[in-house]
Amino acid sequence: MTAESVFVVGGASGIGLETARYFLERGAAVTIIDANADKLARAERALAPPGKRVFARAADVRDRAGLQEAFSDGAARHGGIDALVFTAGVLLPASLADMTDDAYDLTFDVNAKGFWRCAQAALPFFPETGGAIVAISSSAGLRPKAGNGAYAASKVALQFLARTLALELAQRQIRVNCICPSMLKTPMTEKFIAGAAQGGFHLTATTPLGRLCTEADIARTIAFLCSDEASFITGATVAVDGGSTAGMPLAL
Repeated sequence: MTAESVFVVGGASGIGLETARYFLERGAAVTIIDANADKLARAERALAPPGKRVFARAADVRDRAGLQEAFSDGAARHGGIDALVFTAGVLLPASLADMTDDAYDLTFDVNAKGFWRCAQAALPFFPETGGAIVAISSSAGLRPKAGNGAYAASKVALQFLARTLALELAQRQIRVNCICPSMLKTPMTEKFIAGAAQGGFHLTATTPLGRLCTEADIARTIAFLCSDEASFITGATVAVDGGSTAGMPLAL
């Protein structure tokens, strides 16, 4: 792991919190940014035992001015930015026939436009050469499901923004990649997992490796993509889904 100053947007819970913990345990300084101030305060306390370098700042990815202040303050605290990890997201399930304009707009404003705003806010604090950006998309952006069309479309948009940014930042040697996790248990998704089980459907039934994705699976992949071991990987979309988007597993 080579990044020394890592910014995690959406770092108060779920994948973001696990990613912040993973980098901290390996010696990085971490700035966590999240819209939920209460969760953020709890996360900072949990992540900041003696000797750990953690800075937490509340900011909404829809608020450009707030983001710019948060990134400026974190960069000043930790000497710039080596890696940006974007894990913020919203999931508002609804059929496309029934979804409201407000829900659709919020989905894109957070999941896609939020990434763009964060990248713009972070880039002035990257070194002239080098660095990494990793955005969390979703397996829904590779294989949509009924009832989450807007979410899936926003995650496809995120992937294309990341790929375009990879092209535009290549001369600076800033690598930009996306990760597409399959369903995993986070505060955002646990109610859907419970609902599926009550309906007699087990989410692992469509996963060839036979288990749900974990936050640790994603954190390890993020750390790899931010490391020198991934120095020739940019513009990639990496599925971390146990094979679920590859096709249907053998029937048991």
